[in-house]
Amino acid sequence: MKKLTQGLALAAAMGVTGFAQAAYIDVVANTGPAEAPVAVSADNDYANGNGIPNGDFIGPQHYSLADTVLLSHSLESVSSDPFKLTFTYLGKEAGYTGSFLYEGSEVFNTGTSALGDTFSVVYGGGLAKLDFGFSSDAWGNPAGSVSNMGTGNVANGYNFSIFDAGEDWFILSLDDNNQVDDNHDDMLVMVKAAAVPEPGTLALLGLGLAGIAVRMRGRKKA
Repeated sequence: MKKLTQGLALAAAMGVTGFAQAAYIDVVANTGPAEAPVAVSADNDYANGNGIPNGDFIGPQHYSLADTVLLSHSLESVSSDPFKLTFTYLGKEAGYTGSFLYEGSEVFNTGTSALGDTFSVVYGGGLAKLDFGFSSDAWGNPAGSVSNMGTGNVANGYNFSIFDAGEDWFILSLDDNNQVDDNHDDMLVMVKAAAVPEPGTLALLGLGLAGIAVRMRGRKKA
């Protein structure tokens, strides 16, 4: 059994080659000098813990009134290698219907998505802004929108803030009508980036485990 454990550890070590942790996404200032982080709005429901959990937002709570967020920034890829992006719908405060879009297609909708719904995609790599955005019917028809691809995360009364929760881990908070309130809790989406297993690496891991199994069967027969 000890030799089997050692063999599995060796195969696992071979399998995780190339999985070293690295930064895949980060924030970038859109125009002019980088804007300093700003305090979370005092009436931000999510930051106050209102409706967490079993309400408008899913727990656990990732930021509070003691934290700061970034405005006039976007998220961009900082890796030349492909990586996996996972978006999670955390909830909403607004009565307006809001949507989160990736590459122009709706991913989450505040009227139909369930708290905790996720969407994952493999990003091909390269230094560029991530193609996502928000839209809302706050201003009537057609719906207004704001895109991460723009020169600022503000458009016609819509904007979103970015909370840096950790390496490759951010929370995007929509304000769908900042002329009425400016508390950035109308729709919250979490985004995380992670490594994509390489096919060759997975094949090596499979061969290693298969070899160990053959050796163990041979020893039992002997």
